[in-house]
Amino acid sequence: MPKNSRAEFIVDAKKLSAAYLANAADLPGLDPLHQELATLLPELEALGILQDAQTAAVQQTTLEIEERLARGRLVVTRLRNVVRGFYGTRTEKVVEFGIRPFRKPVRAPKVIEVQVPVKETAIEKTNPTT
Repeated sequence: MPKNSRAEFIVDAKKLSAAYLANAADLPGLDPLHQELATLLPELEALGILQDAQTAAVQQTTLEIEERLARGRLVVTRLRNVVRGFYGTRTEKVVEFGIRPFRKPVRAPKVIEVQVPVKETAIEKTNPTT
């Protein structure tokens, strides 16, 4: 019995049902199982169709969400540009709208290196090594 897909299972089950009907006289007592299979197969096909329709609906919804997001991003950009134009680019008011204002660059303080003269020790003064 194939186990790969729903469609393969349905085809295999229909073949099995047809084979049972051809040999029903030889296999007494299997009629309740055949009847259950005969009711399950149409339900399974209907559920497959429903699942495909829902998958299509999910894909359509995803497409609509992406379209709305693209339009929303465009509107947000336009709104921020208008706010930037109204308040200016250097005022701190634009921070409320999620916009970074232009600020003067902060310079790092200059580091002045001072060389400390080396003090001679008393021993070096009395005993020169040369």
